[in-house]
Amino acid sequence: MTADDAGTGPEAGTGAAPPVPAPRHRRARLQRFRTWRRSRPFWGGLLLTLAGLELFAIPLSGVLLRGAVKLVIYIGIGGVFGVLIGALLVAAGLMTWLNPTHKTFYSIAGIVLGIVSFPASNLGGLFFGMLLAIIGGGLAFAWTPVEPTQATGSQSEAALS
Repeated sequence: MTADDAGTGPEAGTGAAPPVPAPRHRRARLQRFRTWRRSRPFWGGLLLTLAGLELFAIPLSGVLLRGAVKLVIYIGIGGVFGVLIGALLVAAGLMTWLNPTHKTFYSIAGIVLGIVSFPASNLGGLFFGMLLAIIGGGLAFAWTPVEPTQATGSQSEAALS
């Protein structure tokens, strides 16, 4: 018997181990996050935020490697617009999460900023940031809150009469 075989018998390693259920506090936290996520345009806000980060990161990638001396001179006007549009898209994405009642304004602003990023900032972040902004703004604009359903049919009939 070698050192690699020590401690392993034929019963060890046979079959898959039964799945271990998540602790209750983790399930409760996951349920709270799921409830929060469904009460706002989560995916639209996420795509708007990712578009802003992508537009923000391309102009600053070289600057962060070389240092932030003479930032505006180094990245030029396209880079400044990329940083500005990126920051505004991140703000629009976060605000769709934090203030879902005004999602229409933030989603339209995100779509407009995505379109403006095409000529203003490195072809809209090499098309990727622009497409993320347009799709995220569209998802946020189309989102509607879920109305609570009534538990029994008798309650809905009582509401009709």
